[in-house]
Amino acid sequence: MESLLPGQTTRIRHEERYAGGKGIDVSRALREMGSDSVALGLVGGFGGKELEGRLLLAGVACRFTRIANETRTNIIIQDEPSGTETALLARGPEVEPSELMDFLDVLEKLPDMSFLVISGSVPPGLTPEVYCRIITIGNERGARVVLDTAGDALRQGIHARPAIIKPNRFELAELAGQVFTDVRAVAEYCTTLLDRVETVLASAGPDGIVMVTRRQILHARPPKQAVKGTVGAGDCSVAGFVHGLAVGEAPADALRRAVAAGSAATLNAGTGLCRRADIDVILPQVAVEEIKL
Repeated sequence: MESLLPGQTTRIRHEERYAGGKGIDVSRALREMGSDSVALGLVGGFGGKELEGRLLLAGVACRFTRIANETRTNIIIQDEPSGTETALLARGPEVEPSELMDFLDVLEKLPDMSFLVISGSVPPGLTPEVYCRIITIGNERGARVVLDTAGDALRQGIHARPAIIKPNRFELAELAGQVFTDVRAVAEYCTTLLDRVETVLASAGPDGIVMVTRRQILHARPPKQAVKGTVGAGDCSVAGFVHGLAVGEAPADALRRAVAAGSAATLNAGTGLCRRADIDVILPQVAVEEIKL
């Protein structure tokens, strides 16, 4: 829209609808990069059918679990003159225990699980213990589990030992109970988590991503560029890292791809996510340096 002023009538210039949500965005980005995945989740009502239909048309495989309540619709408002984005996030549908068990049954029966990405907040009606159970299923199936969440879900989820976690700087500060003054402080704290996870990807917005493992600590920075939107950038980073590992790249190269994919997503307004051509252009411009503690 041209401008968003509280208390006044504002006319919409242009409107688009997307199948969205953190895990779904990961699947959409993986598809763009050439990796196959199966989008899982709990969907219901007309919104759930539309979401599944849009993914089908986009070539994203999905195997959703039906629930009684309606899938939520979130609204992203872009103020064109200022370039700011305002997100209006619905609470989401309540999930019944029986619906949860239907979902877990689908998950346990999926074949060929190389990676399992768990993204976003826990739905209303459920508790963080659900993520612990999902992580356990992934580990038992031999998958490398990636956990991208915050708050209690992250705090409890890491005890189930996911292979990879991807908190942003704010989520990491909440987990640590402290404010980080620089990248080095972020890296130092992340090393304390390596008794429970193999890899920490700490994203820092325009400052890139810090990757902390037992072998090395790397900081990857994207090139400076104009930002049109930030929705889905973190999910594209997750997809870039998973795609890199899936095609046999070394962790450092997968990190570079993660930063390039997240940076590519910011070139598109709304939830347009990343484009492969943009990733290819940005990839050689990503700067990587080692941090010594």
